[in-house]
Amino acid sequence: MGSALDIPSDAKPTVLIVDDEAAPRAALTQILRQDFNILTAENATKALAVLHDHGVDLVTLDLRLPDRNGADLLDEIKRTHATIEVIMVTAYGTLTSAMDCIRHGAAGFLLKPFNASELLTISLQTSRKKQRLDVLRAALTDNDVLWGPEPACTAAWQALAARYTALLKQGMLPPAHGHDPSPLIHLVSDLLEAKDRHLVNHGNRVSFYATLVGNRLELSLAEQHLLSLGALAHDLDLIAPADGTAFGLDDHDTRHRTDMGARIGRALGLPADAVQIIALHHERWDGTGHPFGLEGSRIPLLARIVSLAQTFDDLTAEKPGGGTRLSMSEAIDCIEKQAATCFDPELTQLFCTTMREQPPQS
Repeated sequence: MGSALDIPSDAKPTVLIVDDEAAPRAALTQILRQDFNILTAENATKALAVLHDHGVDLVTLDLRLPDRNGADLLDEIKRTHATIEVIMVTAYGTLTSAMDCIRHGAAGFLLKPFNASELLTISLQTSRKKQRLDVLRAALTDNDVLWGPEPACTAAWQALAARYTALLKQGMLPPAHGHDPSPLIHLVSDLLEAKDRHLVNHGNRVSFYATLVGNRLELSLAEQHLLSLGALAHDLDLIAPADGTAFGLDDHDTRHRTDMGARIGRALGLPADAVQIIALHHERWDGTGHPFGLEGSRIPLLARIVSLAQTFDDLTAEKPGGGTRLSMSEAIDCIEKQAATCFDPELTQLFCTTMREQPPQS
């Protein structure tokens, strides 16, 4: 298992440069050719043909193409080649278009005329991110011991976490989120994204909402850290194989999937309070939740906060396959109606007040 996260150092990643103008294609090629294998395309049709015929790690994509909008092409790339990373490079960007591209899976957004050093840095960081995610995808898919019986599965998760931490310390896998000192946050985030980028996006938003409430409650910094980590990791069970074979559990038995996530969290070395969030965020105030049917204040406070935050995000976030989402005000009204049934009534009031103070979603 120790070698499962080894990253080949001798193979250059491949970048596809998509731009309808020859000069930007040449400039990008000049900047990136020392560190990347280069492919080019001048329109969306040719870009998709290259992606179909070649192994590509990274795409630099112009927002305006002669035969198709670059944002639409980004969306198709992320739907049909989900593991390829995309950096938008354009002379016509706005804050709204940048946020829209990031929301649809772009790893970065650069404006022309671009700074060569900045472009190279973000391209290298993004290619390394893909390497991290690829090796984790391979581990999740190919290492059946992770999903097997105890004690071997716990040992396998511990070995994966130890190797990942060692690579972080060696600088081979640069931290994915700024300068946060905890490799557990990077590992959990990368595991979620390796499975599905929507999982990590959901986890990050839930963590943000939960932390807002933690601040209002004046939780200690240690408690806020545990809350943030547990909120990020609350859906850790969903990295398991989709066929429901993980740990021998039925995929439709949702009462046991939170236990699966908690077992993964414990094996990875997450703190006990964060694991408790994973295990108990589906409990309900009236005692009709799962997996234990805990009632009222028997449900830990941090799990009660995450229950509210994840429900709010489920109601308001853009759905991966489309579908209806509620406005912030509609979601708040919906949550208020579930006070004293699903949610702690006093905490619900504080949560809804906090959310009403946030700026409206774009």
